[in-house]
Amino acid sequence: MKVFIFWASWLHFPAAVWLLSDIIRKTGLRRWTACAMLCALSTLAYARFVEPRILVTHREDIQLTGASEQSATIRIALFGDPHIGIFRNAMSLSRIVERINAEHVDAVFLAGDLTYYPTSGQIDRELAVLAELDAPLFVVLGNHDVGRPGPDLSSPVMAALDRVRAITPHNRALEVTIGGQDLVVAGASDLWQRRQDFTFRADLPEDTPIILLTHNPDTALNVPHDFAYDLMLAGHTHGGQIRLPWLYRKAIPTDWPFDKELHVFPTPAGDRLVYVTSGTGMVGLPMRFLMPPRIDILTVHLPE
Repeated sequence: MKVFIFWASWLHFPAAVWLLSDIIRKTGLRRWTACAMLCALSTLAYARFVEPRILVTHREDIQLTGASEQSATIRIALFGDPHIGIFRNAMSLSRIVERINAEHVDAVFLAGDLTYYPTSGQIDRELAVLAELDAPLFVVLGNHDVGRPGPDLSSPVMAALDRVRAITPHNRALEVTIGGQDLVVAGASDLWQRRQDFTFRADLPEDTPIILLTHNPDTALNVPHDFAYDLMLAGHTHGGQIRLPWLYRKAIPTDWPFDKELHVFPTPAGDRLVYVTSGTGMVGLPMRFLMPPRIDILTVHLPE
């Protein structure tokens, strides 16, 4: 059905010509009906052919707990859900890489769902462009990468990421230097895979900011209360993907009301910051509407 909708959408163009002919040649109710139908079809055509090709850059400052505007900062790029696969109109990784390199960031974070029913050889071919990033790349897998739903592509995706020297911190923590600042980058495997393990938190250094990268922001519901991460980065929601007023929230697959951008998530041990990127690809329908593909450029102010 997904593939049928993808290809059937090309029928918009002959249908638009036929409706335009009615608008020009007919009168009365027939003309107004054709106008209404053409407007509806044009909206769908915009969502199918235009908006998925618009790449937006969103910039935001985030102050971690204990930080101020004068604190040391790192500048990172976050994107997610490229969904390379059956939808050929998805935003290309080459454009994403080019845009990120133009931002001269200190690090890049990719929040999972790299694939969506890719063809044979497509994983290696598409992910190879990630090697052209000018900054270190941290990646976790998402539910579509691990077979929930679809085929389990963990092995070929991880092999392709290894070839481009991506860092994959699944269920572990790494002490790193980003932009001259010491940090811990931790990662959580996909929530729906039910293999998340946070035992690494027992060995974390004190007084070092912790960035937790995961796919599903509902991971915040699963993190032990004594794991005091400073900022979680996630994707998964697509910001609703087709963002019709009041209806898009029903399409967001989360239990907590995560949507996009920065959320303050309450826990018994204190509030946690969760930032959700709205993604660059598509699932279900080969469309985006009022939610174009987006890269988030985050200036993160570190605790003093």
